[in-house]
Amino acid sequence: MDSTILYFRVLPWFWKKSEHLVTLVGLNAENEILHTLAFLAGVMIWSQITDLPFSLYSTFVIEARHGFNKQTIWLFFRDMIKGMLIAIVIGPPIVAAIIVIVQKGSPYLAIYLWGFMLVLSLVMMTIYPVLIAPLFNKFTPLPDGTLREKIEKLAASLKFPLKKLFVVDGSTRSSHSNAYMYGFFKNKRIVLYDTLIQQCKNDDEVVAVIAHELGHWKLNHTVYSFVAVQVLTLLQFGGYTLVRNSSDLFRSFGFDTQPVLIGLIIFQHTVIPIQHLVSFGLNLVSRSFEFQADAFAKKLGYAAELRSGLVKLQEENLSAMNTDPWYSAYHYSHPPLVERLAALDKSDKKEK
Repeated sequence: MDSTILYFRVLPWFWKKSEHLVTLVGLNAENEILHTLAFLAGVMIWSQITDLPFSLYSTFVIEARHGFNKQTIWLFFRDMIKGMLIAIVIGPPIVAAIIVIVQKGSPYLAIYLWGFMLVLSLVMMTIYPVLIAPLFNKFTPLPDGTLREKIEKLAASLKFPLKKLFVVDGSTRSSHSNAYMYGFFKNKRIVLYDTLIQQCKNDDEVVAVIAHELGHWKLNHTVYSFVAVQVLTLLQFGGYTLVRNSSDLFRSFGFDTQPVLIGLIIFQHTVIPIQHLVSFGLNLVSRSFEFQADAFAKKLGYAAELRSGLVKLQEENLSAMNTDPWYSAYHYSHPPLVERLAALDKSDKKEK
């Protein structure tokens, strides 16, 4: 589809049509912000239409066939509409700010763009779990009991500043399970999927999974990943500033003007080969972090529980257990079960 859009120059055609739309509603089509927003509105509608059959098939045929899908068709469309409304509210100010920054122009444009995106990412990391995620799922405090006590005791032993411990109703949409943490500085929160508790059943197995997640925090994996993303973002904006004034590049894609957004889209298309290499590198780093987090949980005394929990989650989620190592290294940010269990066993042998 992407190749067809590029080859038949659908983008420049659609850009001109969006200009006519702005004029039709009585607005100034020479205003690049308005023109860009009209273009993005059309792209959003188009993508929703073209992606919908695949999303429906993936959710209600493939996922349902293997017993994962738990959501109704009404919930599916409600989530889609909510997502579109959030994009309509959040998107325009962000797009307008990027266009203004680029239009102002500066030898330090890449740094200004990166700084804006850095602030934006921090703001989104703050408001998403508090304001946006609850629009889609229900977050309730983990009830008092042995599981809560064990998690709080583990967090305290590691000096993890746990403020709140939630259970999210992931089972309303899927039987896939997960756990994650979020928050800055002394305000950390842990979220357990209800499916994780249901599938593991044994409290110690759930705690072992949390020990793995806490390993990421203790070993500063989140910080390293965040810094890596910021460096890559700065490099991308640096590359964009080098080509944004290349009229030949815009003409080669069918544009006789040089809009800011179109420049970003074209740049993303031209660096796809590099992005694949970067993605491969990031996967290698992520896989290394997973092995380290497993080893951390093992040092805390949760080796047996982690093995048992990983096997149960693998069985419940029907994940690929033993893929080709090269395929796994390129495509998977998390190593398959066989590799993780082998790494745990290897560390056992080293200790002996």
